[in-house]
Amino acid sequence: MRLISNLPLRLALAAAALCASAAAQAVRTTPGSCPQLDYIRELPPMPADPRMVLNADHAELKQGGLSHLSGSVLISKDGYEFSARQLDFSDADKHVLVNSESYFRNPLIIVKSLHADFDLNAQTGSFDNASFTLLPLAARGTAEHLTLARAGWARMDRVSYTTCGPDNDGWILRAASVELDQDKGVGHAHDAAVWFQGVPLIYLPYLSFPTDGERHTGFLAPIVGNGNNTGFDVRAPYYLNLAPNYDATLIPRLMSRRGEQLGGQVRYLLPESEGTVYGEYMPHDYDTGTQRSFINLNTQSLLGPRLGLETAYASVSDRNYFQDLGGHVDLTEAAVLAQGAKLTYQAPTVYTLTALIQGYQPLAGGLQPVDNPYRRTPQIRLDALSKNSFLDTRAGFDGEFTNFARSNSVEGQRFVGQPYLRWERNSSSWFAAAQSDFSYSYYNLTNTPGGEARHPDRTLPLYSAEGGLHFDRITGSGELQTLEPHVYYLYVPYHNQDQLPVFDTGEPDFDLPELFARNRFTGQDRIADANQVTSALTTRLIDPNTGESRLSASFGEIYRTRASRVSLPGFETPSAGSSDYIAAGDYQLSRRWALAGLAEVTSTLDRFSRTEAELRYREPDAGTYGNRFDLAYRYFNGLLQQVDTAASTPISDRWRLAGRLRYSVADDRMLDSFGGLEYQTCCWAARATYRRFLTSNAGTYNNGVYFQIELKGLSRLGSGFEDLLPAIDPNAPIRGRNAAAVVP
Repeated sequence: MRLISNLPLRLALAAAALCASAAAQAVRTTPGSCPQLDYIRELPPMPADPRMVLNADHAELKQGGLSHLSGSVLISKDGYEFSARQLDFSDADKHVLVNSESYFRNPLIIVKSLHADFDLNAQTGSFDNASFTLLPLAARGTAEHLTLARAGWARMDRVSYTTCGPDNDGWILRAASVELDQDKGVGHAHDAAVWFQGVPLIYLPYLSFPTDGERHTGFLAPIVGNGNNTGFDVRAPYYLNLAPNYDATLIPRLMSRRGEQLGGQVRYLLPESEGTVYGEYMPHDYDTGTQRSFINLNTQSLLGPRLGLETAYASVSDRNYFQDLGGHVDLTEAAVLAQGAKLTYQAPTVYTLTALIQGYQPLAGGLQPVDNPYRRTPQIRLDALSKNSFLDTRAGFDGEFTNFARSNSVEGQRFVGQPYLRWERNSSSWFAAAQSDFSYSYYNLTNTPGGEARHPDRTLPLYSAEGGLHFDRITGSGELQTLEPHVYYLYVPYHNQDQLPVFDTGEPDFDLPELFARNRFTGQDRIADANQVTSALTTRLIDPNTGESRLSASFGEIYRTRASRVSLPGFETPSAGSSDYIAAGDYQLSRRWALAGLAEVTSTLDRFSRTEAELRYREPDAGTYGNRFDLAYRYFNGLLQQVDTAASTPISDRWRLAGRLRYSVADDRMLDSFGGLEYQTCCWAARATYRRFLTSNAGTYNNGVYFQIELKGLSRLGSGFEDLLPAIDPNAPIRGRNAAAVVP
């Protein structure tokens, strides 16, 4: 035993400040935060000495080996401490008995009590009339009786528990008993009631909640809302943490206008495979009187060192499913659901072989209705390129066999073989390339109208050459500026292709990549004739310290020596002369502001064919709680004219306002709008959201009201509005009409 006189009461006073003082050091976690205590700096570090150390002002030895210690008593051993003004200590069995105010702490918990009985060897004991602080959670509470059975485990009786700071009881969990198991990272409360702002919010005979932020089996936050298509809508997800690499979620749902629905999701992650399966089933829809269902499967698997398999299958029982029952925000705008699987064999640097089975299910709710696409049953592709070059020349081959099927339509098989030679040279100041292709296509058709060929074919050569220069300089501000002129020539002779069917071919938007495309059509059913020259110019401003591009801008056009004659039904063929001018750029105005734009101008410079502009504001260090702003304008001549704006801003220390508006100027109607209001403190938050969105081209709208209460450190009740806002990522803009079709 080591006695040190005049030991100050630093530990006792620090622990008292932890449990009772709201004036302790605050940590600002969110814009609406209230004081939280910085425990690490409040308390001196605990020694890791495995030996037992006893400090006291006075020691009195009694019969039976019992010592009475008084005056700033401190006992420490291997990461835990006891402090009190006086206590009894048995050296024989290392037992501590305290009948006055004392403090106990280990790396997980601090306990202040009026009576303590503790076994230092076993690190177990009991405390009466206890106040406690859970250090990893920054949570506190009181208990009539608290038992520590081992490090990281505690049982409490007649408990009040909260993550709110001292003198702040925004929410309190009151329970007959609570068990905390830090090893498993879960807490269990029995006969519990959650009080919010002094009002009982919900009673639960049993409640399980995480204490470490990891995945644990139990109920997730319920989602509550109200919509004119569903009525009062509540979901109560139950999460099953089955194993470290797979889990499941059951999602029972009740809609007052529609009835009961059961949803579920399974996720798995294996050494060579990962995937997600999600489904919903409604045995009886009150409104339609039918069964309704939705299934969505996505997997990726590595079957061998070079062989991989991807599957994406989604299906609904009827086309109006998402418009009636809702779902992910973007699903209300999806035109089709993908159904297929792709097998890929990769021989590095030599060839890639893929086999695809692909189908689609059309939906009624897409804002741009489409015809039912052809199914590919199957499609087999071979892309090969010689491993080495001879005189900077490599040989390649693109081949494809596809069987197209669609009811009440021309069907059949298409074979495409396209060998080519490619020459390339690249240096620090210039680059050049040339390619010569020989394309052959053959069809075997059924259900063709009378008089049309059943076995049409097409043979075409393609020639291209390109070159460019690399210029760079250091600007006055020290940035690296590049200038890259680029010239591209393409020649394809004319071949009448009207006898060929149209299985998967379309004409994409005229964009910068299309300036250098070898075919102005997508797919293989049409190859456009061409005798044209593309000229383009790109400039960049690069930060030499970070390598990031602060400015990137490109401009280009195509000059056609003659009008193109190959066409698609419903599309215009380009005339001779200059094409529309296309320009695009991204400019990082500052760390917070960014600007992006695209413009397509007619060759006569008298009007815009298409424009897109985006202005974006982010506060990189503030995350969700900083000011966020997005403004986008999209115009496509004769097709759409839309404004999309979204914002989220703190309007005070605790209040945040968020909203989004998508408006069709061409149709003079709202496409989607929502407004959200949030009140945030350190230990709870409340959010309210109203959303109104267009569900069909007939002009039908769905309206919904959603509420969420978040009890930090415990659970969330309801649905918030973060998913309705653009991504937090400062480089993620609002998606324009060129974004890929949404498939769940």
